[in-house]
Amino acid sequence: MQSLKEKFKEEYTLWISSAAKDIAFTLNQLKPDEIKSIISRNEQYLEKPESVFGTDGIEPAKNIVPPNILLLSTEAVVFSQSIFAPYPGVLDYAVAMNRRYYLGSWYSIITLNTTYVKEASETMLKYALFHELLQKEIYEENLLNESRKFTHEEKRKISDETKKLAIERSGITKEELVRENQLMLKISYHSPLLPKPFAETALYWYMEKNLEDFKQFAEASRNEKEDAIGKKLNSDFKGWLDFSTNTYRAFLHEVKKELNYMDYGYA
Repeated sequence: MQSLKEKFKEEYTLWISSAAKDIAFTLNQLKPDEIKSIISRNEQYLEKPESVFGTDGIEPAKNIVPPNILLLSTEAVVFSQSIFAPYPGVLDYAVAMNRRYYLGSWYSIITLNTTYVKEASETMLKYALFHELLQKEIYEENLLNESRKFTHEEKRKISDETKKLAIERSGITKEELVRENQLMLKISYHSPLLPKPFAETALYWYMEKNLEDFKQFAEASRNEKEDAIGKKLNSDFKGWLDFSTNTYRAFLHEVKKELNYMDYGYA
């Protein structure tokens, strides 16, 4: 009988192939030089996953987040199966991602798209970061208490409720929200796109390779239970690294196969 893990891998592999076709269709609307540039960066990320992230261009956001959170930048945009649409073909795009990894100690990390940081107003930046920080609190509390997987409906509710709070705390106006959404759409159309599991894998490798540089962000476990949770999370996560990389490789292969410009050498 097929295990839940095997079933998920099979379904996700099929989904990523379908997503690749949709993304290639969007790419084909761009100019050839821009497509080449995006695909080149995608290929670089596959060859050297830790190159997805860095610390350049993140300064405007540093005074918004608590000092214990490591801010990183990336030119990429993360995509995943939508938690908002009732059918599976729709993608969610994200210019920000927050994670808490256990690497001997805990590291709280928020990543931001470099173009978003450069072009967003201070209020937009506050809104995006407050939204990530509020969600972070909820997911970390769940980890320490029930440690259960949220359903799509619960994730949607968490996102919606924290978005409302982020709007209040940032003071973002309705007009700015419209501009923020337009900016996010523009960035997602003109940036290398990464499946969420591979982005998380790339972030893990980046942290492992640069851990000495980020020791000031290390936080000890508050108790033995949290430490045990961290060790198990790390072990489980490592078990998915190869799958995440292989599905990204398959995704990139499918995208290049779908591009209709033969002179790229991608077909």
